Amino acid sequence: MTIRLAVVLVALGAVGGTAPLASSQDLPQTAGALPARSSQRLGVVPDFQFTEASGRKVTRADLLGAPWIAVPFFASCTGPCPQLTADVRALLHDELAGSATRIVSFSVDPEHDTPEVLTAYRDSFTGDPERWLFLTSEEISYMHAFLRSGLYLSVQVPTQEVADELGVLLDSMEIAHATTLVAVDPEGNIAGYYPAGGEKVQGGLSREQIEESFRQLLARVRFLEHGPSRLPLVNASLNAVAFVLLMCGWVAIRRQRREGHALFMRAAFVASAAFLVSYVYYHFVLLPASGGATRYNGTGIAKTGYLALLASHVVLAALNLPMVVTTLWLAHKERWERHKRWARITFPIWAYVSITGVLVYVVLYHKNPAPLS
Repeated sequence: MTIRLAVVLVALGAVGGTAPLASSQDLPQTAGALPARSSQRLGVVPDFQFTEASGRKVTRADLLGAPWIAVPFFASCTGPCPQLTADVRALLHDELAGSATRIVSFSVDPEHDTPEVLTAYRDSFTGDPERWLFLTSEEISYMHAFLRSGLYLSVQVPTQEVADELGVLLDSMEIAHATTLVAVDPEGNIAGYYPAGGEKVQGGLSREQIEESFRQLLARVRFLEHGPSRLPLVNASLNAVAFVLLMCGWVAIRRQRREGHALFMRAAFVASAAFLVSYVYYHFVLLPASGGATRYNGTGIAKTGYLALLASHVVLAALNLPMVVTTLWLAHKERWERHKRWARITFPIWAYVSITGVLVYVVLYHKNPAPLS
């Protein structure tokens, strides 16, 4: 019960209209805005059945198998909803083209937002009906109960008592709701809350904060869709293979088996070159789309030791590449004396870089402490 209450407080976004509800100004710093690779979940989305803009019924089971993003809104909103929906269109819908992740907008005003109204609303934002669902309900109480108890999002229908307290007409007030987006994983579990309310929201975020929140959400759902990459393991394996081949090459030349030595060293170079290609692809293509590099969570001496290991690996790897190429080129040209001089320096660095690549992987992916909450 305590955990659920905490989730509710985290999920309370800033709201539209004039009813004073909780602010989301500090939400990006809370546990609700989970990092892309976090395994934490904040609840299970319960079963539901709503009507989509196309008229078909949509249930929880229909959304299983791929991540989805919940968006609270209503079509007649004069507060934050138009800008929120425009941001969803520009910062999520377009960015997720070709992805299995879907956007699901839930109307907090289902009495007005019929399927026909929702279809026109979606068309005004040129949303793809296959990737962006707009859901409504026959009963407003059913929708609000789902948003409050299922997604832990605040919804407040204006009352005469509130209108009197604020000194405004009840007819001038709108339904107040959270402007927080909810990431849901392929199994139907809540995987994070990301604020999206700006100037027209009480305690709203700056434009820079909103765009950063959307970037975090994108990274989160991309990770949820594709899962952790296996390339770090592949890279570590290639480093291990290169190290073994280097040792075999060293033993071969110590026994004056030059042909075997040449074969092992060429194979080691192929393994190291394959590692380099895989490493560059992983760090410059996959990581930017999945939330950035994995961080080491250790502290004190452990973190200092890890950073020293990583720094020596990276620096020596950069220095070693031209040395390896030069050493092999001298062997190819049969300039044996210069080849030997270069090899005495190149070999230990090459071996160190290969084995520390394996150690960095083990520490970062298997000995990495859990992040502090």
